[in-house]
Parts: sequence; C-alpha cells; structure tokens
Amino acid sequence: MRAANTPERISSFLMDTLVSTNSLNNFLESAIPEISAVFGASRGILLDYRENTARFDLLHFAGFSEQARFELQHRLKEMDLTKAVEQRQPYLSESNPAMLFLPLYFTETLEAVIVLESDGLIELTHQRLRIAGIVSRFVGLLMSSNRLSINQAGGIDFDDLERAREIQQSYLPAQSLVTDRYEIYGYNQSSALVGGDYFDYFTREKTIQCILADASGHGLSAALIMSSFRASLRSELQRGSEFAGLFSVLNQSVHSGGSIAQYLTGVFFDLDEASGRLRYVNAGHYEPAVVGSDGSTGRLSGGGPPLGMFKNSKYPTGAAKVESGDLLVLFTDGLTDLRNQSDEFFGEGRILDSVASNRHAPLREIAKVVLAEGMAFSATPHPEDDLTLLLFRFY
Repeated sequence: MRAANTPERISSFLMDTLVSTNSLNNFLESAIPEISAVFGASRGILLDYRENTARFDLLHFAGFSEQARFELQHRLKEMDLTKAVEQRQPYLSESNPAMLFLPLYFTETLEAVIVLESDGLIELTHQRLRIAGIVSRFVGLLMSSNRLSINQAGGIDFDDLERAREIQQSYLPAQSLVTDRYEIYGYNQSSALVGGDYFDYFTREKTIQCILADASGHGLSAALIMSSFRASLRSELQRGSEFAGLFSVLNQSVHSGGSIAQYLTGVFFDLDEASGRLRYVNAGHYEPAVVGSDGSTGRLSGGGPPLGMFKNSKYPTGAAKVESGDLLVLFTDGLTDLRNQSDEFFGEGRILDSVASNRHAPLREIAKVVLAEGMAFSATPHPEDDLTLLLFRFY
C-alpha cells in the first residue's frame, strides 16, 4: 500500500533515492514514475531545456513503451511549453486537462520540464502545488548540477574546443571504404564545434562491422557522452564480446555513466561477406532502410530502447539477406528533423525517395543530393542538430 503523498514523504523519497543511486540516470528511472503517481498520472516525460537555444529535448520517459522515443520527440512541437519559460508555477494544458506541466527551476533559470499524462483529469490541489514546488527545486538543482559538471570543462576556450573538434573528427573514418563486395560512405556535420553523432566501421576476417550512434543533447555534453561510448565500444570489440550481448553490455556502461543524465541511440551490424548475411542490433534508432536495385524500400525492424535510458534493457538480434545492388541507408534525426517554413519535418520519406531516385549514382553523389535537398527544404541555413548520413552498397 502506497504511503500518503505528503510534501514530507516526497522530500524524503527524493533524498533517499538520490543517496541510494549511483547515477542521475538511475535517479530519474526511480523518480519519474513516483512523481507521476503522486499527481495521479500514469506517464511521465522529462524535457531538458537549453536557455541559449530556447530548445527542449527529450531526456527521459516512463510509462510509455520503450520504443516511444521518436513519437514523443515529435510531439514536443504540439506541447504548450511557452508557459514553462514564462512562469514558475505548474499548469494544466489548455487543450488537454489530463496533461500537467511541472517547470523545474534553479534560482531564476529554467532547467527542465516534467510533463505528466493521465488517463483522466489531473487536479491541482493545494497539497499537490506544495509537492510541485519541492519537485521543482530538488530536481531543478540536480539538473543544474548536471549541466555544471559538463560546463566545467570550463577553462574551455575557443582553442580548446577547436582541438576537441579535431580530435572528434579523427574518430570518424578518414575516407570511404570500397572492396569488391561492398562500399561504405558516411557524411557527418555537427551543429556546434563538437557534437554527438558517430559512425565507424571495423574490418574483420571476411566480415565488416559498422556502427552509427546519436547521443542525447548537443554540443559538448553530447560529445562527452559519445566519446565515452566510443571507448567502451572499441574496448568490447577488442575483447571479442559476443554480437548478441554487445548492446546489453554497452547499455549498462552508458546507464551508469555518473552525474550526467545521458542516453544514445544506435545501430550496429555486421556483414558476412561470403554469405551476404547481415546481422544487426538496434537501440532506439530509426530502423535501417534497404533500397533495392529496383527502387523498392524495406526496413530492418526490431530492437530495444536507447542505450542508457533503462538499466536492464535487452536488445534482440535481427538478421537479413542482402543482394547485389542493395543499398543500406542509415541517418540521424538531425537530417529527418530539418524543418521548413510551415514547421514540417524533412522526414524519412523524403530521404528514402531521394536515395531511391539516385540509387545507381556513386554513394558520395547520392549523399550530396540528399543533403542538398534537405538544406533546400530547411527554413534555416544551418542544422539545429548534429546530422549524419551513412550509405552501404552491396555488390
């Protein structure tokens, strides 16, 4: 039986949870469901707020399916978040009284917003308003500390960032890879000097392995998450970790990353050159697309949630047979989420239509066309998020 939801109990719960967990991810995994229940909600979403860009980003969710990230990310533009920036008080959505917004402040700065959803109406009683104030101050302070630990890379001047950018660029393959069995081409553009997108490939005897990953957030915070992930991935591959269990091991590593609230999406696959058998594992990323030599498009479905979002997630392995002329297409949301003047997304459909229309061209040329169409579609001259496109053609 749940104890009474008093301000004192909630304060005690938040403090006990903070003390007993070893990372901010662990704290959020315990705290968001409890905070949701206190307000009679069955689902909760934590949105990070970046004051310098006035942008909200999905950071954590509870009560939804583990594959709900893309749906929730796209719902952000429909949410009434303006009040969260303008006022400190919790408020109900004007269009949906079953949705409650809890702005999380530290001093005068909005750090994040918790969005709670119920299957029925949510009432804002005097008791709940007091609890909302406690949640706002406590979690707002944690979010501020989280941001501070990142920004304290802090003797951080332009030259330091430029060196960091050079190091990060060195992580990416210096050139495309071409053999008599396949060709790989990747393009990456960060929205800041450093970013959180990463792709790489690893040649093994008669096998090629490839990774595409996208860290939460932007700029330095995303770059730090991705740098740590890259090191963990390469370490596991050098140890000869089993393909089937690789993402489960990496999930534990990302989830226990310490004071930074973090997650990342990614797809890892390997190709047996002799048989043409492709194995893959997906952690909350867009389903890879396969464009056939005839222009048809299929998907490599299945997978688990983003790495680091939930502690004990499992990641099933998928398999497919690729044919000569097939083109594997992977991308990050910096490309799909380009928006035009009407606030429409560039989307997966336009990417795949462009690839299919140009499927016989060299991979570099296909990428140029897709990227040019994306930037022509976009209302802004520079992407708001890191952008990566990875193409893999089979011979």
